[in-house]
Amino acid sequence: MNDQPRKTLSIKPKIAPTTEQAPTLNQETKTVSRGNKRIIKREQVQATALAKPKAKVPTKKPNKPRKPAPKKPLVSPSDIRMDHLNVALNAFVVWREQQPLALGIERQIFQLIAQQNLSASKRVVQKLLYQHTHQRHYLLKVGQGGARFNLDGSADGVILPAEREQAGRLLVMVK
Repeated sequence: MNDQPRKTLSIKPKIAPTTEQAPTLNQETKTVSRGNKRIIKREQVQATALAKPKAKVPTKKPNKPRKPAPKKPLVSPSDIRMDHLNVALNAFVVWREQQPLALGIERQIFQLIAQQNLSASKRVVQKLLYQHTHQRHYLLKVGQGGARFNLDGSADGVILPAEREQAGRLLVMVK
């Protein structure tokens, strides 16, 4: 920075205009002249003669890369229906405790959907059954062997040795 003191500003009073510099009024144009300047009063000019404001021209700003808005997790309608169906099936002990389900359990699930007026397609039921039957706890119970169960808890068939082997292979892939 500069170490020198700033110069002071002094304001001098205006001198009263002389007759030569006194404002003159022109009656034809209704303007006041002061030396080299003309003063026109707005109310004396016609509205069409007034200048229109200029349109503001947008200035180009450098393009800054904007952060994308955080994406909301999308939940598909079929996933919502699957969750509702899962809640309805949790009322059954066989489903809740992940006991081995009877073959053809889809028919019983569709009857439950009709009784409770749920909205679920065949694809939703298949997806829910896939998720349920590929969980570690369910595969362990199938691997132990024993009986298969209907939704009401009644036994319906037994687990075959080939099904036990398949459950063992799936357990290796499931973490």
